Amino acid sequence: MSLFDRRSFLTRSLGLAALPFAGAASRALGEDKPAEPPPVERKNLITEGQIAATRKGLEYLRKVQDSKKGSWGGSVQVAVTSLAGCAFLAEGHQPGRGKYGECVQKAINYILNCSKSSRKGYISEPAGDQSRMHGHGFASMFLGEAYGMMKMDDDTRTKMESAIKKAVGIIAYSQTQLGGWGYVPEPTYDEGSVTVAEVMALRSCRNAGFQVDKKVIEKGIGYLKKSANPDGSFKYSLQGGGGGGTFPLTAGAVASMQLFGEYEAKEVKKGLEFLKKNRQNQVGGNWGHKFYGNLYSTMAAYYAGGQFWEDWFPTMRDEYIKTQQGDGSWQGEYDGTYCTAFAVLTLAVPYQYLPIFQA
Repeated sequence: MSLFDRRSFLTRSLGLAALPFAGAASRALGEDKPAEPPPVERKNLITEGQIAATRKGLEYLRKVQDSKKGSWGGSVQVAVTSLAGCAFLAEGHQPGRGKYGECVQKAINYILNCSKSSRKGYISEPAGDQSRMHGHGFASMFLGEAYGMMKMDDDTRTKMESAIKKAVGIIAYSQTQLGGWGYVPEPTYDEGSVTVAEVMALRSCRNAGFQVDKKVIEKGIGYLKKSANPDGSFKYSLQGGGGGGTFPLTAGAVASMQLFGEYEAKEVKKGLEFLKKNRQNQVGGNWGHKFYGNLYSTMAAYYAGGQFWEDWFPTMRDEYIKTQQGDGSWQGEYDGTYCTAFAVLTLAVPYQYLPIFQA
């Protein structure tokens, strides 16, 4: 089934208006256009139970959103608000329009306020920097995805463009000599999960038409490649002396490289094999950071396509349908909003509304 067939199916099933195609293929400009993905089929594998689960998840997020601030999440509001906002976008809900338009618009306003209140466009909580560079990466991605999907008045466009340009600048400034990123907006330390957050943010902002220095991207992808272990997993940190080798880190690294067209890189192929070999441990939550790892491994599986995708997604989909709570949430790490945002995003990968999900 083609991308547009999937969109037609979801428009009928979810009752949503069709959105403009704003994926990497239509947004990438010039010589840094990513390589085309391998010509493999990606079956949609969407079920009515899955649609019902994502709807219940969004309704839970709507109910627990801070109605005044527009945020979610206790001490890491920038990170969780950005993930929750992306969950609504991933279901095709545009800011200011439709059933959840107000939820998404409030989330955008909160992130814009966090950008405005911090130094030089670093997106952090006004009351303290708890989300750190993870949150900045998630927030930059959220703004990039929203910008590529929403209709804006001139004032909103100006605010969005200013925040995104500054956010990209912070990411470029904070990159270390090795090519990675660390917890604070300074080029002093680097580790894998933060690097994944910034690389994906750059892809999102690039998709939306913003200028991103090609050298920054190349160094970031180079950092991930250098982090690859012989068994296909990825190190926690190059600067810190290695470590890691976990499923979540590997999933994030593989998906990040695929986003920039590295479908045939040996690090990607070995990483996919590592994910396949360790899938049951991840689904069972034995690695830690289960919800994070589930999202990025599902993205990696979708980009890989073919039998890998067909073997992968039904297990993940059915596990989430089975473990959803009566109130529509998922529980586990951190809090219900964090888990629910990641779970909805994972289920929404084959919906293909979110530009960064499109292969």
